[in-house]
Amino acid sequence: MNAIWEILKITLPALIVFLTAYFLFRDMLEQGQKRQEFEFRIKNSKQVTPIRLQAYERLALLLERISPQSLLIRVPPHDLKASDFHQELLSHIRQEFEYNLSQQIYVSPLLWEAIRGARENLVGIINKSAEEIDRQAPALLLSKKIIENYIDEENQVIVIAMNELKKEIGKLF
Repeated sequence: MNAIWEILKITLPALIVFLTAYFLFRDMLEQGQKRQEFEFRIKNSKQVTPIRLQAYERLALLLERISPQSLLIRVPPHDLKASDFHQELLSHIRQEFEYNLSQQIYVSPLLWEAIRGARENLVGIINKSAEEIDRQAPALLLSKKIIENYIDEENQVIVIAMNELKKEIGKLF
């Protein structure tokens, strides 16, 4: 019994010292790692914030450029038939979207989905408008139909996406 008591007298304080040192070192290492991560974020934010702002600007420009009012001004109907004008409009929307596709890595998934939804909704409006008129009709008739259908839309998703973009930028500052 004395032997067990002697072993406990030696090992119990050693165990207490070991556990105390273990928890102190673990906490110190965790705090050091958190401090390094924080410093890294601060250093990176100086570089990333301007890039993110540029991405928001480009996405705002994308939404503005694909809005029917802007799109129909930038892609003049000239002497095209409705079917040719329809393809021209879809091509411009696709090009604008593909040009800004990489910006999705700088914005939230919710905002990116709103932007994609706005584009898909607009393509749907253009397709619906093209179906409602004769393919051989003048392009000007298609452009009027697109504006009418866009105005009739209850949720103008381009405006909604732009508001979502502004809300997300507001969270940054």
